[in-house]
Amino acid sequence: MRKKLKRIVGLAAAFALAIAAIPAQTAKAASGTVYTCSVTPSYSNPVTGEIEDSGGEAGYATGQGMVQSVVYSSGILEVTDSGEYYLTVRLGMMDYASGHSFWVQNVGDSGWSTPAVGQTGSGSDGNGTTADICIQVPSENCVVRASMYVEPMGRDVIFFFYPSGYSEGNNTDMTATMVTATSGSAGSSDQTSAGNESGGNESAGSATSSASTAGGNASLKSSSQGTTTKEQSTGESGKSSELKSSITEAETPSTSDTAVNDATGLSLSTETETEDTDSQKGSLSTAGTIFGIAAAVTISGLILMGAAAGILYLFRKNWYRWGGGEDDDA
Repeated sequence: MRKKLKRIVGLAAAFALAIAAIPAQTAKAASGTVYTCSVTPSYSNPVTGEIEDSGGEAGYATGQGMVQSVVYSSGILEVTDSGEYYLTVRLGMMDYASGHSFWVQNVGDSGWSTPAVGQTGSGSDGNGTTADICIQVPSENCVVRASMYVEPMGRDVIFFFYPSGYSEGNNTDMTATMVTATSGSAGSSDQTSAGNESGGNESAGSATSSASTAGGNASLKSSSQGTTTKEQSTGESGKSSELKSSITEAETPSTSDTAVNDATGLSLSTETETEDTDSQKGSLSTAGTIFGIAAAVTISGLILMGAAAGILYLFRKNWYRWGGGEDDDA
């Protein structure tokens, strides 16, 4: 019995030593290039001009204004050497919205696909809380379809945005979380797969191997690897630095002018009010003219009547003095 116990203890000790001898596996960082880009929000589909939100064309002005308030105009695009694209945008008014969902497609495609999504940062502005959202897109020439529940409206709102105007380098305060090494280099992160979660990696500005989504704590995962980073390729990337979007200007609904007018857009509502005011002023002016003429006639008549009464009074008072009575006596 003692021999068996010693044997079991020996095997356990050997197993422990073997586990201790295995080095921690480091998670390789993806190499690539980071670009700063413009992000154009649109209430309608920027390619077709179609409005998918239930507000319809009548709500175009209100919807476009809301989308421009939510989506910031700058973002970053991370392009890995292995050919993956990650677009990071900043969304505002997060205190009033929830349940954010995203779909992506290349410009010209007919279908939408569900991408990997994660939140990589947070902050605040004059309208409340903001969130930096990283979305895996199929290319730089893409469109993102978004949906969110707007609490003051009590319903989901559907809108779009797309990146364009690329310039190499990160000129924003957003953090590039997928590309953490220069294109063509062999870098690695300090994080390990052995569960090394130090407190310094909890800040929104640090490069992490995972990011919580806007709706929960799920990790941002690459569709090809199932992890937040992909082991980099040692070959040349072969990617052109001249990235561009084929969308030169977002399409709007054909009846957008009427829709904006019906929705009382800011500029047109002022114009309509001006027209109404001018009409009212014209009516008041006409009425004032008529009243003035009537008043003038009345006053003139009173003056003439007063003058006649005065003349009669003078004649009556001085009748005898002027010899009127003598003629009667003769």
